[in-house]
Amino acid sequence: MKERFTDTAWTEGDFNKATTSPSQTALQNSIWFIKYHLSPHLNFKPERPSISFEAGKFVHEWFQQILVGQAKIEDVELHFKTFINNFDFGERNNIKAQFILRNIKGYVERHLMCIDELSDNFSGWKVEEPLSDWYDDKYMGQTLNLATEGYIDCVNHNEKKITEHKNRFGSVRNSPLKINRKDSNVNRIGDWVYSKSQPIKQPQFTHCIQTAVYSKHYNYEYKPYLIYVSDGGSTIFTPDNCWELTPDGLQYFFRKFIQINIKRQELLRAANGSIKKLACLIDVDWSEIRNFKSNFMLENY
Repeated sequence: MKERFTDTAWTEGDFNKATTSPSQTALQNSIWFIKYHLSPHLNFKPERPSISFEAGKFVHEWFQQILVGQAKIEDVELHFKTFINNFDFGERNNIKAQFILRNIKGYVERHLMCIDELSDNFSGWKVEEPLSDWYDDKYMGQTLNLATEGYIDCVNHNEKKITEHKNRFGSVRNSPLKINRKDSNVNRIGDWVYSKSQPIKQPQFTHCIQTAVYSKHYNYEYKPYLIYVSDGGSTIFTPDNCWELTPDGLQYFFRKFIQINIKRQELLRAANGSIKKLACLIDVDWSEIRNFKSNFMLENY
């Protein structure tokens, strides 16, 4: 394999990007700019934690550890109680955490049930398989000169199957009861009401990008599965019921991955190391930026 080097467009001047990933690829350019370039450049304060994000990580870790025999399902609830106490979520997210707690074991179980359903043998699975790949595919006459890194949720090399897992938690809203009125709604805590997540009808663009890149890692020889778990059930997308996971679909979304990242590479090249110039090229919506009083784009105006 020939040696590859990161294009200086990614590392010049104000920029310091060593890798890309499937998940960041599907972000809007303005969000990608703020998260991966502007935020570290201006040293933004960390955002307040999100219960959906943190609970999603928890569910992933626990179903994966149970899958490989390193944890037990009966311990999930107790550990989640301890887990959520480590965060300062704010009122809305704290309430949502209590609703998720009621069904946290069910979330973990449904991921495992999906694995059991699609697997010939509920063994031989590996989790968080790393990838670090370079590609020769071209777009606009250019190649992506940057490593792509990521982790594949679950892989079974014996059965040649890969699975990507997603959680769909519900939402909470503040809905105070009228005076002297009783409410028997089990999905209520005080003034807060929980709306359960609905089954998904088709996979999301971001997740199709991820699955396509992971499939490319195995030269499209492994059968991909995209699994969504919600409050009341689960959905398994396969090449048999979802065009996006067929060989044609996977190659289409992999090409989108290449196109998006090469476009960004050329934006960075045009910016020539200047984060202000990149902001102008991307046309950032400055209303997206919170808690930052001085707009660096207006300095020396």
